[in-house]
Amino acid sequence: LSKPNASEDFAEKLVQKLYGLEVLTMKRMNSYDDQNFHIQVSQAHSNNYIKSVSEDGYTLKITNTEKSAIAGHFDAMHATMLHLHSKGLRVPIPLKNLSGNTWSLEKVPLLNEDENEKSEKCCGIHVLTFLPGVPLSTINCSNDILYQWGILMGKYHNATQDFVCPGLRDKYVFWNLENIPKIKDYVHVLPADKKKIVDSILDRYPEEIEKNAPHFPRGIIHGDFNENNVLIQKQHSECGSTLLSVDGVLDFEDIHEGTYVWDVGVMMMYAMIVYTEENVLCAPGHVLAGYLTERKFNSLELNSLKMCIECRFCQSLVYGAYSYSRDPQNEYLLETSKTGWDKLKSLTSEKNEDLLQRWKNIADSWIKK
Repeated sequence: LSKPNASEDFAEKLVQKLYGLEVLTMKRMNSYDDQNFHIQVSQAHSNNYIKSVSEDGYTLKITNTEKSAIAGHFDAMHATMLHLHSKGLRVPIPLKNLSGNTWSLEKVPLLNEDENEKSEKCCGIHVLTFLPGVPLSTINCSNDILYQWGILMGKYHNATQDFVCPGLRDKYVFWNLENIPKIKDYVHVLPADKKKIVDSILDRYPEEIEKNAPHFPRGIIHGDFNENNVLIQKQHSECGSTLLSVDGVLDFEDIHEGTYVWDVGVMMMYAMIVYTEENVLCAPGHVLAGYLTERKFNSLELNSLKMCIECRFCQSLVYGAYSYSRDPQNEYLLETSKTGWDKLKSLTSEKNEDLLQRWKNIADSWIKK
């Protein structure tokens, strides 16, 4: 993977050259394999496509070379954002550059690039509106926050049901459900005890996922509905009290046509990561309960959730360890592993039917409220 490695000075000049915007402040944002910057810009600009400059600023996104090379990647992503925006979801939308386009390919310094062998690969550059709010990763997630998180994903899936985008149908996403077997190529970076856990899950993939995958309902899924890509903000009620609202969705790099159960399984896995209460296996139940208020799952989907969560744990933990071995300065790559291995062990030790009953009881408790 060729990750961009632009300096702040380089990024600032890109914004000026491509968008006609003068950057006043720039702050690096976390990213797994791209580069993101929160920028504030001057009200004075030379871009005829910008009617008014946002006081919240913008997000400059520099996408890695692999995703940038995918035909139609940015057009499909931007079309999805605009569709969701039209449906009332709080999502970023793209800004047009000086050429009237919402993205462009540019030469950008790459991580671990050999100075004597400069790559000819390009990175996609786009600027998006910045959404106010804070990521779920920055707060203690209560059961109510988890429940709202699930509701938001249900609304996302409902909003994309009537959206048709041929570019997403055959889009290759490394992190999707069908690519779980590729984890085997990276497990060599793990110590023996952790490799054993991952191998035992991968051995069950053909029977539990591959065989059932053709029967899973499909649609346009987000692909990475994690705690860093979902925003929460304070809202004031009519009686004057302050409410926390989970209502913002970021990062559409991994959107594709896929199975709803995988998207929900990914979210449930990250709910386990952020949960700090005593019984971590309750966390997936609260997000699932929220989701099921918007959409329903059949028995095949419900029975596959545990395996989907385990598979996403494997992806995040293995690829995080591998990427960190190549980019040891990026501590963000190890975020999941801080508690992830212990939480994966607790999940694998539970029987599927026991988990489903626990989650059903949680959903029933929300209905009674």
